[in-house]
Amino acid sequence: MTHHRRILSIPLIYQLATRCHLICSFYLPSKPNDKLRHRHRLPASLTHTYASGVDVDAPSSSIINRNNVSTSQLLKQVDELLDHSSSPKLDPIQILNSIDQEHERDLLWAKESLLPFEKTDCSITENSKGICNPIEYDIFMSVEKGVISNLHGIHRRPIALRTKKSTPLLNAREIQVLISATESYWDDLLVSAESSCSRFTYQRKGNSEAHLADIVKFSQNNLEPQTGRDVTALVDELLLKRVYPWIREAFLSNEQDIDTNDLRLYVYDSLFIRYNGTEANIDAGQSRHHNRIGAGQPLHRDLGYVSVNIMLNNPDEFEGGGTFFEQQLLSCDTWNDTRFNATSPCPGPLLPLGAGHALAHLSSDRHAGAATTEGVRDILVIFIAVAEMDQKRFDRSQSTILTRRRPPRWDRAARLKTTSRSYCYECFASDNDPENRLIDQLTCRIYHHRLAIDAVPHDGEAWQYLGMALLEHANIQICSTPHTSFAHDSTLDLAIKFLEEGTKYTPCDARLYNNIGIAWETKLSSSNAADESNLQYIHAKIISAYQRAVTINSICLRVGCDVISDFERACLNFGLYLSKQDDFHAAIDVLERIDYMPTDLTSTNSGGISPPRQRVLEDARGLLLFCKKQTLKS
Repeated sequence: MTHHRRILSIPLIYQLATRCHLICSFYLPSKPNDKLRHRHRLPASLTHTYASGVDVDAPSSSIINRNNVSTSQLLKQVDELLDHSSSPKLDPIQILNSIDQEHERDLLWAKESLLPFEKTDCSITENSKGICNPIEYDIFMSVEKGVISNLHGIHRRPIALRTKKSTPLLNAREIQVLISATESYWDDLLVSAESSCSRFTYQRKGNSEAHLADIVKFSQNNLEPQTGRDVTALVDELLLKRVYPWIREAFLSNEQDIDTNDLRLYVYDSLFIRYNGTEANIDAGQSRHHNRIGAGQPLHRDLGYVSVNIMLNNPDEFEGGGTFFEQQLLSCDTWNDTRFNATSPCPGPLLPLGAGHALAHLSSDRHAGAATTEGVRDILVIFIAVAEMDQKRFDRSQSTILTRRRPPRWDRAARLKTTSRSYCYECFASDNDPENRLIDQLTCRIYHHRLAIDAVPHDGEAWQYLGMALLEHANIQICSTPHTSFAHDSTLDLAIKFLEEGTKYTPCDARLYNNIGIAWETKLSSSNAADESNLQYIHAKIISAYQRAVTINSICLRVGCDVISDFERACLNFGLYLSKQDDFHAAIDVLERIDYMPTDLTSTNSGGISPPRQRVLEDARGLLLFCKKQTLKS
């Protein structure tokens, strides 16, 4: 086995490309007629130390210091890197002000949406004792297994809450009122062709949606007066008397290091969603994965505090469905399994008890709407957010008192992550020097994710995103100064440490392990230290990371989560690395797990495979054929 190559022995280019089109490649020039392809990695904008699939001990002379490095030391190194930035636009106060302004805009939208904010009729003390909350609920905890139980305590909190049989959030009559109003709204849209755009829902074939605020407004303006009053009263009762008291008692009252007396719950957004599994499968044919995809939502996070998912029809009206949480993977018997086919039992998606019942979970927890494979499943999803009561502050420059609402720390962290690319791109778009512009944009993104970690230190996604920004920064250094290794090695080592720190907090994120594999491959390609023990160590790290990424995605597919694109990319990356080691049989074993004739339409409601996914499939198919030819030669 060849442990270390600066060049590829196959007609594919290994590259890491930033959004600003910087390409850094290590490849062997191919024959004139060979088609060069680029390597695919998961975007850092998508997304804690957990032992990898094959745990290996670091050699004593490792090129990365494996001594325990505290999180404060890692953050200090990033701060030192940021201190060298010379751009006046990179002001953390300005970045936070931008985040706060976005929070204010969302608050304004919520106040105009006809959905009520939490009232203060019930005292905080009474609510904390359960006096005001009429909803009884069960708590779902993750199963701790082996080393998992040592992970920073994050798995000792609930995965989700579920209403008990005695206290549904909606009764049968109320459900019918809501469904009837929504269908009237949809019928009207067919005529008017007007609809407000969802801010974060994923469009998939078989899915339909309507904003609850739009349904209330339509009912008041277009339906019979009594019907409009009934819909408005129903929504007010649902939020003010049931949902808000439940969420305050079960979630907000348990927050540490924060005064909840000045916080009020409100609806960031709410969607009536219809999953039509029968329609989603019309064109599925005999695709290998079509029974698993159906009509659902991919793994994602919500922007808010708590997400409430209310079932609106009976379970006998559909097959599949439910909410699958990434943390549930901790219960699977696969973490010490050296295989990557992931066939051991795992828990399935969680479902409410029946029509009118609900699940509630932290919006920041990664979850998926598991496939509804047959029939129609209706749900009402309510994204609950938190706002401070009005706070007064004195503006010295204007000698006036201004009202300011500062977002909670979890809200600020989520916004910092989701807005980093757009904010940084626009901030430096006018810079005429392409290289300086790219560096400034990357540094700006590092600032965003550094501030997100300040807000929520255990946010594994922020650690991952910061690590990926550092990796892109290191690749710029490698391309611009290929013969000066110290600077880019230092940044690359830091990137790897941040990515691996992220596994302490999100140990089940397949994207993270895919990116760790890429980072270690970059280390392997750029390292000047050819010590055999180090190369063996790095090789084991790469295999472990890609193997874990494929395993996690395989499990998610099996339980009905739409992660097919992530699965294909992880298989391609793993197969490409194995082929570079001349392990063509193992590469074939990985690449043959991909369905090269997919008929699951996962990109948009209009159907069709997205161009990025098509490119991955073409590259994987080409690599598979190449590997098979190589086995015939041996």
